[in-house]
Amino acid sequence: MNARLIVLPILALSGFVLTGVAVAKFNAPPKTGPMPISPAVIPFPDRVAGVGVVEPASETILIGTQIGGIVASVLVKEGDRVTKGQPLLEIDARDAEARLASARAKVETAKSRVTAAELRVAQLVARPRAEDLAEAKALADAREAALGDARGRLDRLLKVTDRGTTANEQPTLEFNVALATANLADAKAKLARVTIGTYPEDLAIARSDVHTAESELAAMKSDLALAETARDLLIVRAPIDATVLKIEARPGEYKSAGPNSTALMRLGDISTLHVRTDIDELDSWRYDSAGQAVASIRGGSKLQSPLRFVRIVPDVAPKKTLTGENSERIDTRVMQVIYAFENPPAFMQPGMLVDVAIAAKPSN
Repeated sequence: MNARLIVLPILALSGFVLTGVAVAKFNAPPKTGPMPISPAVIPFPDRVAGVGVVEPASETILIGTQIGGIVASVLVKEGDRVTKGQPLLEIDARDAEARLASARAKVETAKSRVTAAELRVAQLVARPRAEDLAEAKALADAREAALGDARGRLDRLLKVTDRGTTANEQPTLEFNVALATANLADAKAKLARVTIGTYPEDLAIARSDVHTAESELAAMKSDLALAETARDLLIVRAPIDATVLKIEARPGEYKSAGPNSTALMRLGDISTLHVRTDIDELDSWRYDSAGQAVASIRGGSKLQSPLRFVRIVPDVAPKKTLTGENSERIDTRVMQVIYAFENPPAFMQPGMLVDVAIAAKPSN
């Protein structure tokens, strides 16, 4: 009985103490650690602030292909500096090379036809040739001599008084005279044709053949040019002097052409970095393009870089650049202003977010 009177008060007192300690710990304010990064110190009392995205001076160029196909080889890697016209990537060109070889063969065939037609015209223009005239005249002289001989034989036969034994020879000799006369007429006709040379109609036809052959050659050359262009388009080249920012193509992948296709790679001129800054339309009236501007690097309050004004984008549009902060407004429209870094940090890369502050016109 006495032990119970001693233990019960002790237990009750312990319960009160434990309850008090628990309540005290529950109501104690949470410990707050020091801020890891102090907010950036803005040097302008009156300012307009905005979020900026770092981008190349040329903006980011999405490289595509005019002809779809399988990627044969990628000739550059990310970070490479390329010059205008330098090959970046090649699409499988076996079909295009076969078409190119066929077009070249057709051009050579057309050239041969033109050469043959031109030679034909040259031959017609060169007529009559001296050797042809000499040959035709010699033939006419020979035929005339043969006719004289045939007539002489017939005349001698007719002068014979005793024709008993030679009466049967007269028809043969008369036939020989007629044949020699016909042969002489044929030879003189040939001599006349050779002397005339080329008839205008024949020359006109030959020259028309030349024009036809030349037209066919021009058509074949056009087809060859198309085949060469189609082959060259399978080599994707750099449009400007730039740096390869990202590669989205690998050998063996199929890449299509057209506005809905994905980019093969991204290029940009990062010799000068720009920052595309969003200014809330409510602050646009306070914005001063002549005001000083600085970019604060996120994560480093003391890392600030001076900016140089480049241009204002003359199109106020809905806000698209988001920081992810809980207090950020997304149902607003912004005016975009382009600035250039005077001396950017070495680690600055396209796509990074920076906080931009611009000395503004006084609000009153």
